[in-house]
Parts: sequence; structure tokens; C-alpha cells
Amino acid sequence: MLELIIAIVGLIGIVKAADIFIDQSIALAKKFTISSFVIGFTIVAFGTSLPELVIGLYSSYTGHTAITISNVIGSNIANICLILGLLAIYKPYKLTKADVFFNIPLNLIALALFLLVVFVNGGKLDFLIGIAILSLFVASVFLSKINNHEIKIKTRVKFNILILFISLAGLIFFGKLSVDYFLAFSRLFGIEESVLGYFVIAIGTSLPELIASFTAIKKGNREMGIGNILGSNLFNLLIILGASSLITPLDLNEFLTEIGLLAFITVSLVVLAFIGKKYYFTPLEGIFLLSCYAVFVFSQLG
Repeated sequence: MLELIIAIVGLIGIVKAADIFIDQSIALAKKFTISSFVIGFTIVAFGTSLPELVIGLYSSYTGHTAITISNVIGSNIANICLILGLLAIYKPYKLTKADVFFNIPLNLIALALFLLVVFVNGGKLDFLIGIAILSLFVASVFLSKINNHEIKIKTRVKFNILILFISLAGLIFFGKLSVDYFLAFSRLFGIEESVLGYFVIAIGTSLPELIASFTAIKKGNREMGIGNILGSNLFNLLIILGASSLITPLDLNEFLTEIGLLAFITVSLVVLAFIGKKYYFTPLEGIFLLSCYAVFVFSQLG
């Protein structure tokens, strides 16, 4: 019971830290007239993905690579299906042309290149492949900056770099606290590592993305919310797996079905953008995404 109480306290801390972090990120974007999508794609995505990075690197270092891989895949599926699905049900939001014709396809292309490199290397990520996919992330950020220029930033908060870093530290601390104690609670039931990674850890580490995107959209900064999801997914796939493979080789052969599902869901985002009200994610599309997540859950637990 104590573990559960501490985990819940961690979740409350995540909510508050994410709210402050988003306010400061928005203020930073306004101060330097940076595209709100790019801020979400880089700074906010980096901040909200740090719990995954910490867990991924630590799991690889201790030899629990199944947790590293399943956490990344599970977090990415949760980001798209749970977060975008819930946001669409809460409040329909419009995608920009850059989202439909560049930002979402960029995620898909990065995923395709990632799979190609892994396939050529026999389904494994080693040191050299890790360097290659880390470089792919840098290229993705550069291309994103070139192709996103919309600056519609609403905020009355003044930027303070100290508050930004304190809130970022809070996200990391409370994210790790929450996940650690949820893990301690779940281990009492003898749940295997991959299932822990797909659900308990993945959902726990995706909470910052959920709160950050919800807060950004609620505050009228829709592009920052979308950028956070897409940026977090690229960060998870390329940075976390790339950096983890520098520590120890990762074998993805047992996870190809789940990676294929992630690719299908990413393609679905483009299709959904044109179905119904053009460029809009509506509650109906949100239900579809949540249904995809339900299929994923049943496929793993069935």
C-alpha cells in the first residue's frame, strides 16, 4: 500500500512539474520567436522523454534489454493511441498542412529507415548502428526546423531559465519516483519484464507527454502539443535505443510484430487526417486510436 501511495504522489508531482515546464517552454518560444512545433518537437519532447531515457539506459546497463525495448515501443504506441486519442475525444483539434505532409510522414520515414537498418543488421542494434540512428535524429530535428514556421504563441508567463530547469528536474524526479514504485507494486504479481515495459513503465513514463500535450493544447498552443508527441516518439526510438545500443547490443527480433503495429498506427495518423473533417482529429478518430491500443493490450495479455 505504501508503494502505491508514493507512486500516486509521484503522479501529482508530474502534473505540477509538467504544467510549469510547459509554461516556461511556451515563454521561451515567444521570447526567441521560435516555431511552437519546434519547441514541442525538441525541448518539450526531450523533457517529457527523460524518464524513458533514464530507464532505458539503466535497464541496458544492468542487462534488462527487454525492458529498454518494450518501454520504447510501448511508450510510442501509448503516445499516439492513448494521448492523441484522449486529446481528440476531449477537444477536436486541427492539424496543419506541415503536420499532415511533413511532420507525421517524417516520423514514418524515420521509423522505416530505422527498420531498414535493423533488418540489414540481422535485427540487432550494435554500437555502429546506434551511432547511425542517433545521427538520423539530428537530421530529423534539422528538417523539422526548416519546415515549421508557424508561430502562434499565447502566454503571459515571463521566461525564467532557473524555473525551466527546476521544473525539468521535477519531471525527471517525480517520473522516476512514480515508475519505480509502480514497478515495486506490480512485481508482487510476478509480471514479466516485457509486459512491465509495454504497460506499467510505458504508461508511467508517457504521463509527462500526456500532461504536457494536454496542457499545451488547453493553453491554446496546439502545435506544441502535437510537436511534443511526434518529437517524443522520435526521441524514444532513435535517441533512447541508439544510446542504449552504445552500452550493450539490443536484439529486436522478438519485437518485430509490435514495431509493425507502431508503423501501422503512424500511417493511420495520415489517413485519419483526411477522413471526415479534413485535417481534424475528432472524437470518432480518437475512439479509433483508443481501440488500436485495446487491440495492442489484448494481443500482449491474451
